[in-house]
Amino acid sequence: MPYLHTVERRDVIIIGAGLAGLTAAVELSNAGLDVLVFDKNTLPRHKVCGEYLSMEVVPYLASLGINLQDAPQISRFELSGSEGRRVVSRLPLGGVGISRHALDYRLYQEAINAGVDFIWQPVDSVQLSNGSFEVTSRGSGFIARQVLGAWGKRSNLDRYLKRPFFSRTSPWMGIKMHYRARYPSDKVGLYCFKGGYGGLSVTETGSVNFCYLIHKERFRETPNLDSCTRRLLQEHPSLGEILESATPLFKAALGISNIAFGRKDLVSNHILLSGDAAQLIHPLCGNGMAMAIETGRIQSHFAAGFLQGSVKDRTIMERQYRQAWNKKFATRLRSGAILQRLLLNPTGLSLGLKVAGAAPYLLDRVIQKTHGTP
Repeated sequence: MPYLHTVERRDVIIIGAGLAGLTAAVELSNAGLDVLVFDKNTLPRHKVCGEYLSMEVVPYLASLGINLQDAPQISRFELSGSEGRRVVSRLPLGGVGISRHALDYRLYQEAINAGVDFIWQPVDSVQLSNGSFEVTSRGSGFIARQVLGAWGKRSNLDRYLKRPFFSRTSPWMGIKMHYRARYPSDKVGLYCFKGGYGGLSVTETGSVNFCYLIHKERFRETPNLDSCTRRLLQEHPSLGEILESATPLFKAALGISNIAFGRKDLVSNHILLSGDAAQLIHPLCGNGMAMAIETGRIQSHFAAGFLQGSVKDRTIMERQYRQAWNKKFATRLRSGAILQRLLLNPTGLSLGLKVAGAAPYLLDRVIQKTHGTP
């Protein structure tokens, strides 16, 4: 390690204070380990996210002390095409509507209560040397017995670690805005349009979240994020009816680009990866938040086993984590990829809406394929 101003030692360093990283931090600190979390941005903050939380993790969050009583209960799902055809179904499991601004911060407060420390600055490098990780951040050095990666969809650390997906560009962008609008609080809607799709749901504040995925070639038809959204509202009858006269609640829309859905490595340079750093589930599945929380929980379980001595070898821990992750998520990721290809194809979407309208139980089965159980 080069000369550094200070060197601190910890049991675990977690890079990323999103849902996965915060979940892992709470679990590991509750297990008696000394945990430090790095993130370049402080909390609370808004993020590009669908903000529908599947019920599969709500009981688990309650066990951590996370209060979601103000989050509206969601029990209905609507699928709508741009030509006006729509189908409404019950949600087999259901969920709640809660913003990332609120949920991340509540997990952060629980982590603070559990004794987790935070440093709000980026990590510059990570390397394993003589059985310990050496981490540098703005001239300071840290040594940890294990490092966990939960830094999200795309980070400079992906470049540093030479992860293969980072050198490939992706055509997908995500855009989000909150509105003051009228929308049923018990419903989440998926609205398909040329070159993408978006979701609507009500959050704990009563605001309506509109978050959508769009192909960059379609986005280039407009000069900026806000004008892109306005154009979609003009083109899609259902979206326009709901949002054209609504009041935007952000100064400007939030956007991210280069969203990669392909396979990623789950362990890189012996760092266990979770959340979007491990792999993204397609947003139309409405299950990204729950999946991030679950990956953080699983990640913390294997890291704790290794650090507390029940697993003697680091490579065994890594193999067990990969196996558990794939057992839990591989099927739903494949289902999500197939579903996205279907709904982005106008013929497939039209056929799917007709079939779902005639046999709603089939839509229930499709939804179940992309979700787990509490």
